[in-house]
Order: sequence, then C-alpha cells, then structure tokens
Amino acid sequence: MKKNKMHNGSEKEDFIKITGKLISEQKYGEAINYLQKIIQKDKNNKEALALMEQISKIVEYQNRDLFGATNLDMDPWLE
Repeated sequence: MKKNKMHNGSEKEDFIKITGKLISEQKYGEAINYLQKIIQKDKNNKEALALMEQISKIVEYQNRDLFGATNLDMDPWLE
C-alpha cells in the first residue's frame, strides 16, 4: 500500500512540474491539453482543475488585450 501512495505522489509532482514548465515557456495550449488528460483520469483533481482555470483566464486576457488594442479600421488618426 505504501508503495502505491508514493507512486501517486510522484505522479502528482510530475504533473505539477510538467505543467509549470509549459506555463513558464508560455505554451498555454499544450498545458491545457495536458491538464485535460489529467482531469479525464481523475475528475476530482483539485490542483489540475485550479491550474486549468488559471491558464484559461491568462489566455482569455491575452486575447482580449491583443484585439482590444488594434486599429481595425486602419484609421491613421488613431495611431
């Protein structure tokens, strides 16, 4: 039994390290895909669910700022 608990603990550490690396490299899409696989295996994984929510918010705000700051009408007076 103890062996199984250690294995789950190392899996948990691995998923946190992998997700952290993807986030630090700003590979948010890959991080979301990876977390979705983790959540499919364990729907009660609170850490994976929290990370998924945080990454989704980061992507949402990045996309909002990107399109909110563009001059879509190409009006020279707005630049």
